[in-house]
Amino acid sequence: MKRILLSVFAVAITAAWAVPASAADVSLSGQYRLRGEYRDNVDFNEDAGDDRASWAQRVRITANAKATDDTSVKATIQDTRTWGATGVLSDASTSTSVTNTVDLHEAYVNISNLLEQPVTLRAGRQELAYGDERIIGAFNWSNNGRAFDAFKLMYSTDAINVDVFAATVSEDSADTDATLNDDTDLNGVYATLKQVIPNNTLDVYLLHQTDNVDLTRYTVGARLKGAAAGVDYTVELPFQTGEQNATTDISAWALAVKAGYTLPTALKLRVGAEYDMGSGDDDATDNENGTWVDLFPTNHAHFGYADVSGANSWANLTAISVNATLDLNEKTKLYAAYWNYTQNETAAGADDSVGSEIDVTATYKYNNAVAVEAGISRFFVGDALATDGDDQDWAYLMLTANF
Repeated sequence: MKRILLSVFAVAITAAWAVPASAADVSLSGQYRLRGEYRDNVDFNEDAGDDRASWAQRVRITANAKATDDTSVKATIQDTRTWGATGVLSDASTSTSVTNTVDLHEAYVNISNLLEQPVTLRAGRQELAYGDERIIGAFNWSNNGRAFDAFKLMYSTDAINVDVFAATVSEDSADTDATLNDDTDLNGVYATLKQVIPNNTLDVYLLHQTDNVDLTRYTVGARLKGAAAGVDYTVELPFQTGEQNATTDISAWALAVKAGYTLPTALKLRVGAEYDMGSGDDDATDNENGTWVDLFPTNHAHFGYADVSGANSWANLTAISVNATLDLNEKTKLYAAYWNYTQNETAAGADDSVGSEIDVTATYKYNNAVAVEAGISRFFVGDALATDGDDQDWAYLMLTANF
């Protein structure tokens, strides 16, 4: 199937180039990304010998076709693979060990100026990314990334942007209870107000999530982002309500506050702090679920770089950070952060210390197309994850080339 997709995409590109320029303007772009990662003490036990190291790559090729002034089509084909996972590449007719990882990452049509208004319709597979991507993000750190099959209406003026979307997360093929739609869906309205507060933008959103069982979850929130006199800040406060399993009410909330000050020097040193908190459930015996549930976020870097399970999510967690960013020159940037993690609700007698983490990363822009990034983290495990456990190290080296 994936070989067929690749062939179809190749034919489509060839055909697009063959179309006269008056019918469609076609441009091609892409990205090659290679990242090596190393992690030790995966289970926080240095005697287990479970260190892991691998190289993984992502290749994206994007075709943008402008059929008319108001109509365009975008298609991105993506290949992701771990080096050596499928053995040496050979002809498929003589070997069945090679796994083709090619798929469509995006494929949608844009129709703008609907009814001669500043409204655009986007239909098809597309990325959804809003604000700091704490609620909905493209998760670009992952080699696979994230895309939704969705309809989206976008209204945009100098004062306000409003997106209204309806996405099918997964299709229910069983249809066991004879209902019209048992799919897992995500629908929402996300608005950005650009002139309500000077030097600030205010985001407000309402999201509706259902699954093919008994879940109805509403997430409503606001995000304020601004800067003044060298100080930048962001505050986001969402709430969740609804019902699950027909008997349990949902009542959860989260908070993210971050701020920083950039010194007026040539090196552009920024020192910052962050506080993140997601509610937990303090009573497992009642008919109310108070634990915050992540929707489709990009959590990497929001809770540290190491992505340790139990410390990389808003759910039932308080995370506090102090950090600094330094621009050595136009090409080189350094970043360092310290994080501390604590569970908000625990079982009786259980420890609430998740641990702490130190991150150091460096980014070097080789030229306008190529960038190199490297980082190292140490996670000091707390008793909530592993009593008397050993600390964990993680490191990565990433090369990104855009063309």
